[in-house]
Amino acid sequence: MRVLTIAGTLLLAPFLLAQGGAPKPIANLELRLLPGEMANGVPQAFTFELINVTRHNVWVPEPTVECTDSYDGYLLLRVKVTPLHSPGSETGGGCAGDKLNWPPILERAQEWKVLPPGEVIEKTVPRAELHYEVGQSGTYEFWAEYYSPALEPSDQQTLRERGIDFPFEKLTTLRLTFKTSR
Repeated sequence: MRVLTIAGTLLLAPFLLAQGGAPKPIANLELRLLPGEMANGVPQAFTFELINVTRHNVWVPEPTVECTDSYDGYLLLRVKVTPLHSPGSETGGGCAGDKLNWPPILERAQEWKVLPPGEVIEKTVPRAELHYEVGQSGTYEFWAEYYSPALEPSDQQTLRERGIDFPFEKLTTLRLTFKTSR
């Protein structure tokens, strides 16, 4: 009886694995948010870092900052302000930009930066370009989000077949908290 159970399990294993689908890819980038020079207790700039955390090259399009862009991907700074004497709010602004008539994925990928293991794409952006105001006493929480470029499943498959690793998921940093008083 035991031999039949083992044999049945071995015969069904490929079918059961196929039912589970392909394994989920492991994150290949890490996003970090670093505060810049301080004024009145709040950073006057932030540096966004996208770091290749793999042991191989990752092909990354140059992301825009504070402007949604499904073609190249984008970075957003999020802000939650909790004033000392009134309800808090999440603030932020930005823009949207995109391209029409996208070229085939292998042409698109030729424009991307090849990021070796441990290497970083770094963007330092002044407060004035990050769409948040500092004017009230309270607590300011900042975090960043990275949105990878939009890729059709067939484009993802084409890249994988060519051995090209690419960003494929949303990333979020830890929150940085600063307190001000005027």
